[in-house]
Amino acid sequence: MAELRNVIVFTIGGVRYAVELRWVREVVSLGFVTAVPTAPTALGGVCNLHGTILPVLDVAAVLGQAPGPPARQGDGALVLETEGVVCALRVDQVDHVASLHESGGAIVDAGGRPLTLLDPGMIVRRALEMITTVGTAEPQA
Repeated sequence: MAELRNVIVFTIGGVRYAVELRWVREVVSLGFVTAVPTAPTALGGVCNLHGTILPVLDVAAVLGQAPGPPARQGDGALVLETEGVVCALRVDQVDHVASLHESGGAIVDAGGRPLTLLDPGMIVRRALEMITTVGTAEPQA
């Protein structure tokens, strides 16, 4: 049975994604993004948003794909909140907000084109795993 999902549709690296609106705090333009030395590619940097330091995540890197371009001032981002974590996902373009049908984990837009429905909880957990495992490996002799 198909479920109706209220989503925001966006593009990263030519791939169209959707995330449920219930996880989205706001859509923003990033301020100055500071790179974090020795951080994994999943962490594109940190930025100050309304007085709060937010991690900026690279969705492609979190999903095991080639990382996108470095996040920089002026890039678009979705500010997500899930599992007590607030973070920003750098996006190339926000397309639209829609109510779309999901069936069996697949979601398509009004034109019948498939979208990848992201699970923000999974994205945050994977990013945290990648970040916390950096530097924990034993040094090579």
